[in-house]
Amino acid sequence: MEKKLGFKVLACFMVLTIVASLFNFSSVKAQIGYPLPVSYIDYNFPDSYKSYIDKMKAAHPNWTFKAVHLNLDWNTALSHETYEVNDGISLVEDIYGSEWKRDGKNYYQDGNYVTASKAGVAYVMDPRNFLNDQGIFMFEALVYSEASQTAGAVQAVLAPTLMGSTRKNQYQSYGEWKYLNTTYAELIARYGKEVGINPVHIASRIRQENSGNLATNKLIDGHNGLYNFFNIGAFDNQYGSAVTNGLTYAKNHGWTNVGAALKGGMQYIYDKYIKYGQNTIYFERFDVNNPGTGQWLLGTGYMTNIFAPRSEALITYNAYNSYGMLDLPFEFHIPVYDNMPSYASPMPTPNGVYFVDDNTRVYLDDPSDSGVTDEFWIRSGPDTSSSIVEKIYENQEGQNNRTQFTRTGIGYNTLYDRIRFDDGRVGYILKKWVHEVTYTKVTGVALNTTYTNMSVGNTMKLTATVSPQDANNKNVNWSTSDSSIVSVDQNGNVNALKSGVATITVVTVDQSKSATCTINVIQDKVTSISIPENEYELTLGSSTVITPIFNPTTAKNTNYTVTSSNTAVATINGHIIIAQGEGTTTLTFKSEDGGHTATTVLKVVSQDKEQIVVDEPLKLENKYITGLDLTDNTVDAVSGKIRTGYNVKFVDINGKEIFGTELVGTGTKIQFSKNNTVEEEYTVLIYGDVDGSGVINARDLLVLQRYLLNKTELSQIQVKASITDKKSQVPYALDLLVIQRHILGMYTIEQ
Repeated sequence: MEKKLGFKVLACFMVLTIVASLFNFSSVKAQIGYPLPVSYIDYNFPDSYKSYIDKMKAAHPNWTFKAVHLNLDWNTALSHETYEVNDGISLVEDIYGSEWKRDGKNYYQDGNYVTASKAGVAYVMDPRNFLNDQGIFMFEALVYSEASQTAGAVQAVLAPTLMGSTRKNQYQSYGEWKYLNTTYAELIARYGKEVGINPVHIASRIRQENSGNLATNKLIDGHNGLYNFFNIGAFDNQYGSAVTNGLTYAKNHGWTNVGAALKGGMQYIYDKYIKYGQNTIYFERFDVNNPGTGQWLLGTGYMTNIFAPRSEALITYNAYNSYGMLDLPFEFHIPVYDNMPSYASPMPTPNGVYFVDDNTRVYLDDPSDSGVTDEFWIRSGPDTSSSIVEKIYENQEGQNNRTQFTRTGIGYNTLYDRIRFDDGRVGYILKKWVHEVTYTKVTGVALNTTYTNMSVGNTMKLTATVSPQDANNKNVNWSTSDSSIVSVDQNGNVNALKSGVATITVVTVDQSKSATCTINVIQDKVTSISIPENEYELTLGSSTVITPIFNPTTAKNTNYTVTSSNTAVATINGHIIIAQGEGTTTLTFKSEDGGHTATTVLKVVSQDKEQIVVDEPLKLENKYITGLDLTDNTVDAVSGKIRTGYNVKFVDINGKEIFGTELVGTGTKIQFSKNNTVEEEYTVLIYGDVDGSGVINARDLLVLQRYLLNKTELSQIQVKASITDKKSQVPYALDLLVIQRHILGMYTIEQ
């Protein structure tokens, strides 16, 4: 039975774990925090993937391969998927060799499952190890596709089980065999279409969970009139055994017949995993994909067995193969991490076996039978039980007539050496066939620069110089640490895509010597401009300057022009706006760089209007009143600091008039009237008071947190109140921390 990791995380921002005490949030050690990376999909694979993908495309032209760029660091993800962060997140059965276990020992976590070694997790997590005909199906998209996901394919998966053979249309109920009106395969195919989930995957999952054993599996044998085909909720705890808890879950969800249990379980898998980005077998096991709907990462997995994706992929492949469906147009979503190793992570080696790093060019030969075709079996591990990566047949003698490899490790306590194909694949070969190529080795590589600045949209060329000058193999490979910031082709041409810092690395094919260049990409072109306020007011004969906000803040050219739609109301002298006559006019601001525009309304009023004067610390700024003293912000206190000939009225954020000792908060409108006509209106702005109550407390944290999680909307004034630094355009998770520190008395938000 595969174990489930429950949904244990309620927060996606690091700062929310800080304020957990205020909201009773729970957490797991394996989650990552703010900022939560968002993935994107395209067809652009890193160089280390391309040889595998090209080979698959050639063999299966109808298949589609898409790269899921996770924007997640490989080492971070690997650490979180191992005992370094969570002892129980990645397990293997205790029957496996010591190389697959932490410290080579049995640290039992659940039944006969023990903590996996980091090398073992790295091997199964690295997608490049499974870009072959069988392994590729762990990356098959799990949403429903009518073209390939038929009842026949489901039947092919179930065929070796009772659900697909002698009992394919039967079930037990309290010990009595009864007939379905259809078969399990047809039911699963139908519900797959209704739920929107791949039914072949569902059939594979049922085999993975309970072997489709309708006769003796306690969760699906119907002995209690209950059915739980996916072992959902089936785990041991203080309340009962896995079987007891699994049956209790089925009872609580009304799974008292086969149809309800199948569809309910499929809906559970879709709702809890697939729609949140866990939409392949790989992503169900490794929670690393956030297409924009995720609330956390590395906190939810459908199973803890590290071999489960490989096992389910093989079941799926065998089903499609036996049904003659491998030429159908499958779509595969293959994960790509940031900062991955240059080559696929090797299979862990048996206990006592180790390899000394080496970068020598070698070829294979059996000199004892010159003139005879030699056959060499290259394996996935350093023993005869490992699978065969490739068979090499060669009959011409001499190093220049043989396929050459790079020996990356000289094996000890084993008969094998580790070699790497020039396309990046890694394998193991009996060392007695390995012969060194006589040639001039690479000793180093250097770039023409190690640091440079670039502007978004610009290109440059990096030049690699390989030494010594007479080295036989001067070929190099190029890579970027972040393909969303800068891209690089295999000629060293660099393209700056967005602002940020990335590292370009060049590695020699021979000897794996490397050099790096750090590139700081700056967006210095204006992308847009905006005006701080929608409306301004000037008294007749006065003047002002309104400066637009340039985006991004790193823009170089901040020159702009201003025009007035009504010169009788206002004229422009350079950037100075001069009030000429009563009325309104539209001011248009245009950037010199890019010609971006923004507008605002200017209202010119006569000089005989009543004056409005406020006492410190109150401030009148662009129709906002700020600077309130939060220890004395009642209606009486605030009105006592305002001197004017107008009648003054206070209306809170909900539109209710307030009086006397009621608190003035964010969004409160202070209206100044004369002869029952509102002549002026100012809105109160209290930084940190997001809900408009007039105090800064835990409710403001909750309101802002829900806004950041897209759970609620805020008014424009509430958004401004959330921006505690008074400068940013939008609130961030850091504002939650500032508000929380203010509440705890560790910081004071200046008003």
